[in-house]
Amino acid sequence: MTYTIRTEQSDSNKEVYIYEKAGKTTPLNSLYSPEKEAQRFLKKISSLKNNFIIILGYGNGELLEQLVKYDIYKQNAHILFIEPFQEVLVSDVHTETFKSQKDKLSLLYYKDLSSISFMAFLSEYIGLPTSIQIHPNYMKIDDPAIKNCLEVINDGIQTKQIINNTEMKFAKDWIIEPLLNIKYTEKAIKIHTLKDKFKGQRAILVAAGPSLQQHIEFLRQNKNFFYIFVVGPALRVLLDNGIKPDYVLSIDAGIVNYETHFEGIDFEGTLIYETMSNSNIQTNHKGRLVVSKTTSDNISPQFVENLFGFIQPSPSVAIFTLRVIIHFGFSEVYLVGQDLALVNGDYYAEGVQHHAAVQNVKEELLVTNNLGHQVGTTRQLKIFLETFEAMILGLPADIAIFNLSKHGAKIEGATYIDESIITKEIKNIIIMEEDPQEDLIDSLAIRKEFTRKLKSLQKQVFEAKDNLDRLVRISVVTANDMPKVVKDFSEIRQNAILEEVLLANLTFMFKKIDNKFKMFDLKKKYMSKNYLELIIELEKFYSLISKICIEIITDQRLKN
Repeated sequence: MTYTIRTEQSDSNKEVYIYEKAGKTTPLNSLYSPEKEAQRFLKKISSLKNNFIIILGYGNGELLEQLVKYDIYKQNAHILFIEPFQEVLVSDVHTETFKSQKDKLSLLYYKDLSSISFMAFLSEYIGLPTSIQIHPNYMKIDDPAIKNCLEVINDGIQTKQIINNTEMKFAKDWIIEPLLNIKYTEKAIKIHTLKDKFKGQRAILVAAGPSLQQHIEFLRQNKNFFYIFVVGPALRVLLDNGIKPDYVLSIDAGIVNYETHFEGIDFEGTLIYETMSNSNIQTNHKGRLVVSKTTSDNISPQFVENLFGFIQPSPSVAIFTLRVIIHFGFSEVYLVGQDLALVNGDYYAEGVQHHAAVQNVKEELLVTNNLGHQVGTTRQLKIFLETFEAMILGLPADIAIFNLSKHGAKIEGATYIDESIITKEIKNIIIMEEDPQEDLIDSLAIRKEFTRKLKSLQKQVFEAKDNLDRLVRISVVTANDMPKVVKDFSEIRQNAILEEVLLANLTFMFKKIDNKFKMFDLKKKYMSKNYLELIIELEKFYSLISKICIEIITDQRLKN
C-alpha cells in the first residue's frame, strides 16, 4: 500500500509534514512545538564531539535550524542528513545553509543514496567516531524506505571495508607493476590519441558472466558487424569458440589475473591496459598495446609523457572497458555476459577459468533482474552494479546502452534487448596509426633509483617510530612531547614517495591518521591518555609504511 505526505501547521505556526498510510497518520515533526522537539533531540547528541553524524530523517528542517542556532554542528567533523521521502522538500533558506556550510553539513535523499555515495562520506571521515541517529518521529513510521536507508548505510560500511581490504592486499603490486610496465608504457599507443576515433560505430562489451555461453553463436555471426571488446577473463572462451575479438582489456595487478586468464593465450589483437596491469600480461602479449594511466598511479607519469587516465577509478575491468568504449566515441554499446549476479549460483560462464577468489562465492544480497525477478548477487558485484549505473547516468543522451542478459541484474540506464532483433550493419574499419618508438628509458635505473628513495623513507619512518615506541613503553605522553611528534609527522608527509606513491594507494590509512591530527588541537590541554591514543594510532601508521617499504625493497620482481 502506498503512502501520502501532506503538510499541516503546528501549534507554534511551523509547517509540519504528515505521513499517512492505511489510515494511520504520523507527523514527521511535533505538531505542538518542532523547536522544542529539536532542542530535546540535540541535547541528546550535544556530548558528541569530533564525530561523523548521520541523522535519518530531515522533516521540516527544524533540526538543522537548531544545529546552526546553537553551533552544535561546529564541534563535529560532519553531519549528514538522510531523507527517505522525496516529498519532503528543503526550503531555499535551508538550501543556502547547506551550501554555505558544506564542509560541515549535507543532505542526501534516499533516491540518491547508494553504498557508493555513502562510502564516499566514510572515506572522507574515516578514523573518526561515526554516530547514526534516527529522528524520533521517523522511528514511528512503518515504511520500507526507513529500513532500506539503514540497509544502504550498512552496505556502504561493508563496501568501504572491501575497498580497504583491496588496498591492503594489492598496495605492493600497485607500486611494483607500474615500474615493471614502464618499458611497455613508453612505447604503447596513448589512449588519448584514440578519443572519438570510432564516432558513430557500434561496440559489444563481452564480460565473463554466466550468460556469456548463451550468446556465443550471436557473437560468432556478428563479429564483422561490431567492434568486440572483451574483458580478460572472457578472452579464453571466445578464442576457444573461434571468435577473435578486436580488443582485450586488463587492469588487475595481481599475478593470479595473468596465470588464470592470460597465461598460454595466443592472441595477436590489441591489448588495452592500465599502467597497473600485471606486467606479465604486457610482456607476453604478441599484438599492439594501448595504455591508459591508472587513477592512483603517480609513478608512470614521472617517466612517460602524455599519459591519459580516466578521472574515476574502475573497480572492475568491465567498467574500465565501458569507459574506453565511450572514450573511443561509440554510439551504441551492447553488453554480453554482464550479469552482475549469480545465475544458478555461478559467478563465471562455462569455460572461464576460476581462481580461488570466486570458487566458493555465495549470495549475499538480492537485486532485480531484467525479468523483474529477484536474483542473488555478491557484495562485490553490487559495487560494480552501482558504479555501472552511476556511470551510465552521466553519459550523453546520444549514447545508447543495451543489455542482452535476461537473468542478470537490471542495470538502470541499460535497455534490455533480445539478440534476435539486433540489426546487422557493416562496421567501418578504423586503422590505428602508430609511430615506431625507440627505447629511451632505462627501466633498470628507474627501479634502482626508486628503491634508493624508498630506503631513505624507511629510515626516516624508522627514526620517527623509534621515538613513538619509547613514549608507548613508558605509557606517559605530555604536551612537551607533542611538538617533536608533529614535526616528525609533518616532515614524513612531505616525502614525495610517501605522498605521491604509497599513500595514493593506501588512501584510507592516510586519511585515518590525517583526520585524527586535524581533530587534535595542540593549543588545548589534554590528559596523557589522550596524547597516548594519538601516539598509538600514529605508531600503527608508521609500522604499516615501514612494512610496505621493506616488502617492496626486497621483492624479487624489482631485483630481477
